[in-house]
Amino acid sequence: MSREKEISTPKDHGGIVAGLSLISTNLAFIHRDDSMANVVERMTTRKVSSLLVYDNEERVVGIVTERDVVRKYVPVLLLKKDVAAKTTVATVMTMPLVCASAGNFSRDIPRLHTELGIRHFPIVRGLHATRGAPLIPDVVGMVSATDLARQYLKRLARKGPDPSKTTLHHAESAAPETRHLLVLSKDPDAAKLYQTVFGQLNFDVSMEPAVLPGMARNLKDDSCVLLEFDSFTPEEQKHILTGLPAWPGHLVVTTGREELLDVFRKHLHSSHQHVALKPINLPHCAWLFANSQDPRSGSVRNT
Repeated sequence: MSREKEISTPKDHGGIVAGLSLISTNLAFIHRDDSMANVVERMTTRKVSSLLVYDNEERVVGIVTERDVVRKYVPVLLLKKDVAAKTTVATVMTMPLVCASAGNFSRDIPRLHTELGIRHFPIVRGLHATRGAPLIPDVVGMVSATDLARQYLKRLARKGPDPSKTTLHHAESAAPETRHLLVLSKDPDAAKLYQTVFGQLNFDVSMEPAVLPGMARNLKDDSCVLLEFDSFTPEEQKHILTGLPAWPGHLVVTTGREELLDVFRKHLHSSHQHVALKPINLPHCAWLFANSQDPRSGSVRNT
């Protein structure tokens, strides 16, 4: 029997999230001992991409996302249906839970996403991000990295700021800046796709089918590079990996091979370098380019 929890989330939370439309209060919970079959049903019914997992003490101990379902549950369901029927939320959920703060979530999320590769962030009361198991009443909403990417796209799509709140000079200066993006790929179809999509996202895109010796020396701290790793030969991939620590600027490396993630963790050396597992969310990549920390601000490995 399902132990899903129906939570009625207050609209205001004492003023904590008032006015922050980016925070979703459509929270869905499920008990850690519930079945994964109920997870899929609840996600579908509630039209959400994640469920917060609670224990017998009413503490939120983890989160189960669509990605968890696809990567950890679906393979078991396809190969071992008898085992899948007994699979509980606790065996699939992601933990420990990492929460952003209601007071500083717009700064917490880019930082935590960059450091830990997390995409879904429960929002808790207060001014400080936390790890652990907050009580259910202390969780006031949810924000995903996709939400921030969507906000970034809306900002680009705006014709200009509210004329009642700005001068003509401010309107001109607030226009979104066009950034140059270098796409490195031997796959012409993928290259064309990137050129089309990023062109619509206010990037000036140039294509290069090879990673040339000394290319990194021509890049600057504000350069944006998208590298289609799987399109290169094994020998070229080895050369690319060993050279990554010397690359300045903002770099997103794409791959469809999950087993390479640990390899990239050893070679991506700072907060402006990322690896994206295919299929990738291109608007999300655009958001990464726009929100990466200054390369000189510190060194963090990314997932």
